[in-house]
Amino acid sequence: MKKKIVIALVTIILLILASNIVIHTHLNKSLFQFFFSNNENQESIVKKILTQGNQKIEIDNYIISLEESLCEKNTQLGYLVFSICDKNGNKVESNINDYNKTIKSFGKDGRFIFEYEASGTFNKYAEYANNKLFVYASFDISTNDSENIDLNNCIKIIDTKEKVNNEYRQYTFDLKFSDNCRKYKYNDNILYVSPLGLRLLTNNEMTDLNVVIKGENDNIIKSLSNNDNMFSKSGCKFNGTTKVQYTNQFDDLIDLGMIRNVYINEEELVEIK
Repeated sequence: MKKKIVIALVTIILLILASNIVIHTHLNKSLFQFFFSNNENQESIVKKILTQGNQKIEIDNYIISLEESLCEKNTQLGYLVFSICDKNGNKVESNINDYNKTIKSFGKDGRFIFEYEASGTFNKYAEYANNKLFVYASFDISTNDSENIDLNNCIKIIDTKEKVNNEYRQYTFDLKFSDNCRKYKYNDNILYVSPLGLRLLTNNEMTDLNVVIKGENDNIIKSLSNNDNMFSKSGCKFNGTTKVQYTNQFDDLIDLGMIRNVYINEEELVEIK
């Protein structure tokens, strides 16, 4: 009798463990888990500047929600998490590359696409949690007119079902761009450093560009060089003048409070207060 009870208890425990594993594999990843899970020390940095989305767009049976965002306006860098679900609980169709998990479109017959109206990069990855589709995006907005650009209009969702006045319907979210940045004077220009990356405006192209960010005791936080193709380059207008801008989206976020010195080509920069 005792043996039967023990077997029954073991069976129940195994079933519970198995069900927990199944449930776990169907949970979606947070912004931190998807982009920065290789470095648990960065979780506190993410929590300081993360914005919960709480925004949604309903189109027919589709609900498209902005779940989380991490955006900085001076460096024009950011990360986003979207969820897409069907009101009836059906699995949302999508066109996802099996190799690298990038997404091209979603909805029946590829009805919806993400459009990026800026230069720079816009990477989109997707995966399912049960029938809900999650899209993880990172971006580096480089524009020709950084003063007058509406950053929210750079990232759109296009509904290709039908045209109205010869155009497809477009939808945008109210992205929250934080002003979380330290600024440094470089000649007559500015270097912006945020937890997400950096952006440098210069008058001319630079053959050699080496940026070093140091913390306490000369500890190197970041060391970047255009000789290693670490910067993206583009032109822009700033205060009515044509500039060259260099940007780098950090692989790992940095704590701005840890910065003690910043150098460009071994020249220490003065912080703009």
